[in-house]
Amino acid sequence: MVGLFLVFYGLATAPLSIAQIFFTLQRGADWSPAVLAKAALVVLQAVGRFLMLPLCGVLLFFQGWRLDPVLQLSLFLLVFGVVAESLPSIVSDYSKWKHRP
Repeated sequence: MVGLFLVFYGLATAPLSIAQIFFTLQRGADWSPAVLAKAALVVLQAVGRFLMLPLCGVLLFFQGWRLDPVLQLSLFLLVFGVVAESLPSIVSDYSKWKHRP
């Protein structure tokens, strides 16, 4: 269940990540190191959301049955922590994307 959740969560957040990359790079008037560092961070987050979350979900889905119950609980808590940490930034990205002129 956790593997499927990660796959769907990663695929659902991918469009917001792509939009955030587009909006960050569109503000190209200022090419200061701070703007470039923010763009690099946004790209890194997008790669993590779009590729790594579904990949980890597929691995958990197909190989999770081999785990003992304590390890399954720890992976569930880890996935819950990842989602709890990334959800506020995803909501923030969506609100910025929605209110963009």
